Amino acid sequence: MTKTEVQTKMTDIHVHILPGLDDGAPDIQEAIQMARLASENGVHKMAATPHANRELEGGKEMTGSFWKGFGELKQELAQQQIYLELVPGMEIFFTEDLPQAIKAGEVLSLNHSRYYLVEFPFSIHPGRLWQNVQSLLQMPDVIPVIAHPERYSCVQKDPELIYELVMDGVLTQINKGSITGKFGKKVYRAAMQLLEHNLAGCVASDAHSATVRTPYLLDARAILEKYYSREYAELLLEENPEKILQNEEIVMRAAARPVPKRSFW
Repeated sequence: MTKTEVQTKMTDIHVHILPGLDDGAPDIQEAIQMARLASENGVHKMAATPHANRELEGGKEMTGSFWKGFGELKQELAQQQIYLELVPGMEIFFTEDLPQAIKAGEVLSLNHSRYYLVEFPFSIHPGRLWQNVQSLLQMPDVIPVIAHPERYSCVQKDPELIYELVMDGVLTQINKGSITGKFGKKVYRAAMQLLEHNLAGCVASDAHSATVRTPYLLDARAILEKYYSREYAELLLEENPEKILQNEEIVMRAAARPVPKRSFW
């Protein structure tokens, strides 16, 4: 990569960097390595987004653990002079009571914005996905950002589902590992379809460590520039994720329907 590329200011909205909270960084040392890797390769801002599954742990305990780990990591970054702005967030596993949990403040949006990063079971039925997302869209000042939809089997079979949701106001976050081929051919094809039809809101690392599933985003940037354009790479890695964290409106490129319309529920 050239020096100019490394100096780009990318924003990563999906990183499991807080130590000991989930299957991401196990300790502060690993978290620091992740932060340093990201900072040295063009990421200037990162949302710390541990898994938040309210079926496994309570809301108050979950947010309490988050803020403790978040504060400790921010302090360590400052002491080690790692120039990476860390902001709060969660990757929230959808449960039927999520709308109530949002109202009660038991889960965190991305940097206190109206954008909530939400994930679903990989094998979710398409009709269920549509219904669950609609329950969030009906809430005022809530915009769902669907985490890695290309990994859901129903989207791999029928990406038109994402077209319908994007038309309703949903955003999507594509994993960098999906477009680099880490998760296999089906995921890669689904991710590229979403990209080709302007159904991707942003690309993020979904990093879990400094050695496997890392926060290094320059490989994803190179693929986006090669197959699409530098402008598209900047949109998905810089402009849109930054707007999400700044709680600004995102104007999507004109989306195209991937396949002929048919009922998916």
